[in-house]
This record gives sequence, C-alpha cells and structure tokens, in this order.
Amino acid sequence: MPPVEEILHENAALKAQLSGKDERIAELEAQIAWFRRQMFAGGRSEKADSRQLGFLEDLLDEARKEEEAAKEKISYERDKPRRRRTRDELYGNLPVDEEVVIDPEEVLADPGSYERCGAVETFEVTIRPPVFSRRRIVRRKYRRIGEKSEAPLVAPAPARPVEGVASAELLSHIAVSKYLDHLPLYRQRAMFKRHGFPVERQNLVRWVEKVAEWLKPLYNHMKAELIEGDYVQADETPIKYLDPDYGERKTKTGYLCGMTRPGGNVWYKWSLGRSHASVSSHLADFEGVLQADMYEAYPKLEKASDSIELAACWAHARRKFFEIRDRNRRECDLILTLIGKLYAVEKAIRERRSKDERFGDDEAKACRQQKSLNTHARLKRVLRIVRHGKLPKQELATACDYALNHWDYLSTYLEHGRIEIDNNGMENAIRPTAVGKKNWLFVGHPQAGERSAILYSILISCQRLEVHPQDYLTEMLKTDLSRLDRSKLSELTPSAWAKSRGSI
Repeated sequence: MPPVEEILHENAALKAQLSGKDERIAELEAQIAWFRRQMFAGGRSEKADSRQLGFLEDLLDEARKEEEAAKEKISYERDKPRRRRTRDELYGNLPVDEEVVIDPEEVLADPGSYERCGAVETFEVTIRPPVFSRRRIVRRKYRRIGEKSEAPLVAPAPARPVEGVASAELLSHIAVSKYLDHLPLYRQRAMFKRHGFPVERQNLVRWVEKVAEWLKPLYNHMKAELIEGDYVQADETPIKYLDPDYGERKTKTGYLCGMTRPGGNVWYKWSLGRSHASVSSHLADFEGVLQADMYEAYPKLEKASDSIELAACWAHARRKFFEIRDRNRRECDLILTLIGKLYAVEKAIRERRSKDERFGDDEAKACRQQKSLNTHARLKRVLRIVRHGKLPKQELATACDYALNHWDYLSTYLEHGRIEIDNNGMENAIRPTAVGKKNWLFVGHPQAGERSAILYSILISCQRLEVHPQDYLTEMLKTDLSRLDRSKLSELTPSAWAKSRGSI
C-alpha cells in the first residue's frame, strides 16, 4: 500500500484534471447558449445555422464522456519512476588517461603487516586547457645516385586551404567555435593569446574566408541534391550586415534563406533582401512538394510553376491561437485541442516508422486518411463558427483567417505519406543562426554573408545529423574538394557520412 501522502498527491492531480474538464464543459455550454439565442431571438437579420449548434452539442457530449472516463481511471498504483543513468553510462565514453592510487597511511607506514584484499574504484572528470603545438612537415629531397646534374626530387606539398601556419585542425576549430559555439573571432583571438598563440584578428577573418572557398564545391553539391529531390522545407531568417556604401555604423537587413528535408542536409543562401525573387530564386528548378510558411514569395512561386505543390505549416497556424489563448480561452482551447489530435496521429506515425521498417509512405498516408481526415474537417467547421461575427482586425479573427485562407495548403500533407505536418524541421535548423547573431550582432560585410551561408550549411547539417562537426570539417579540409567529381562529393556530404556511420 503506498504512503498516504502519495495517495493524497494523486487525488489532488486527478481533481485538477477534472476541474479542467469541467471548465471545458462550461465553455461549450456557454457557446451552445449563445447559438440558441442567435437561433431563437427575434429582431436579428442574421441567425446561426442549426447545424452549428448540433456540432457544438456533439463536442459537449464528447467532453462529458472524456470526463467520465477520467473518473473511472482512478488508481493508486504508481508508475515506476524513470531510472537515473549511472555515471558510467553518462561518462563511460571518456578515456581513462591517468590512474591515481591512494593507500591508507597505516599501510604506507608498515606495508609488511598488510595484504591487499580488494579496491574501491571511482572516477572524476578532468580537463586540460587547449594546447597549441607545432607540426613539423619535412619533405625530403632526393637525387638519383651519380646524377648530380639532375634536379632533386621532392614530394608535392599537401593541399591546404590556407598557406601559412594554420592546420586543418586549427581551421575547423575556429569555424566550429564561431558558427556552432557562437564565439566571435575577437573573443577567440583573446582566448588563443591566453593559451600562448598570439594571432591577429585579420588572420582569423582571412582563414574563415579561405575555409568557405575550400568548401564551396561541397556546398553547391548539397544544394543540387536537395533540388533534385521531390520534397523540401524552406524558411528564412533576418541577419543584420554592414554595408560600406550605406554609411558607417549603420546596418541593413539581409536574409539567410534555407531549405532542407527530413533526415537530409541543410542548405542556406545569403540574400541582401527579402524580395520574392531573392527568397525563392534557388527553388526555380525544384519539382515536387515545397513546405513553407505563407510568405507571399512561396504561393507566388507555386502559381508560376506547374511542377510545385505547396504545403503550409500547421505549427504556424497553431502558434497564432496559442499566443492569444489567455484572452480567448474558450475558443482557442477548443481549436488547440483539435490540432493536438492531428499531432497525436503524427506522433504515432513516427513511432511506427522507428519500430517497423515496412511502415512506409503509403502506410503513413493511409493512417492519416483514417485517423486525421475527420478531425481535419471538424477543425475547419469550428474555425468558421468561431470566425463568424468577429471583426476582421480582431486577433481571433486574424488567427482564423490565416488558417482558413490557407486551408488547401494546410491539407496538402494529408495526401502524402512523406510530408511532415509542419515546417519545424527547417525552423529548428535555423535556430542556431538566431543564437549566433545575438553574440556577433551582424555580418561585417555583404560579401561575408555568403561565407556564413556556406559554413552554416556544412556545420548545422553535421549538428542535425549527429556527425561530429570538428572531425568532419577537419577531414574535408584535408581533401581537395575542387578535384572531386559528383559521385565522390555525394559520398562526402554530412548526410552520407551519417548514413555510413549509422547515425540515420
């Protein structure tokens, strides 16, 4: 029998759940009363449809059934608490490079009187500050014996992005520190100096530029692979930049326009503005389903092309109701509940995909048609009911209009098994850039935006696909990418690395 305190705690939680369902029932009853007034009160030029009243009464019955089911689920059996991982499970991947043996003082004073009968082992995690060192590269000269007149033979210098002292390891460390760890170059310079490596910031800027140029063939190939597919997600994020022609100490707004697909690489393009052409020009040759927010550039691109089908993002539609929920609780709670049912189906599909390799796109589409289609239709009816009678500029009307005006695009995912319900994959890929620009504030020059796009494409792809970014980038900087053909580049993208190492 569990302790009394645990039973009281469970009862309190259950009462809170029932209280929430009581509030929902009260909200639905209030809406039904309002519709009855609209139907039977005189002197009105416009009355509510009786089918709307019946629809809300059905929702009320469903809510009451859920409340009764919740009351029947009272149980005093507690779920097993989640097992905490041990220190060995958390840190067992770290190598042991030092062993410290501690013997009692009594044994040290008289070792002949004691024998060892066991040991108590533990460990602690330590760290060494960065250590800069030199790698001496010796290319020995040879000459054929007896042929002193011949020129000596010497092996060619290895291909390197930067002439000078910067190794591939150092260059990758600088790039990862800036674009994933969000450390501006001036901070890195101060840290390097503290650890005995004085280097000018201008050198760091030049090295980053050379790294971006070195990776450009791989960057272009990543774009080609995404465009050749039949499904991409797109989004863009603003970034300030300095323009010498615009005036000192003044910034303008540029954009990183990104695209990706589930389980694939992320690719960014630098744009100096957000015009329709600049945002969507990299998608001109794409054929398939394009998922994006409803910025005007994307519907315009779909209308101009017979080979593009546009899918909207349910996360954007949901967010508009969530943000105004405190001021419109009755209507928003009902809408958010129905949207939650759509997402519950998507969660079940993801779980099936992870457990059953035979569960493919056709099975996912069939699951959506069976479990989401009715909820989708009900949600549209609720949106129309809630929208009825609201002024156009009211926040609830605006949220409803966004969903209703783009309803066809919000329905696209139901007709495909491979399409996601929302664009969160691309939004999550853009998030690291938002964190970074809070630290380095702006791009120092318009041309530097393209370098950021290249390095963000490579490194965020690694981060997203669980490829170690510094190890990957070091290997790429030791490979002359400009000499590789298309097939070789396909083997070196972050997604290819992840597949070859079992990450995806």
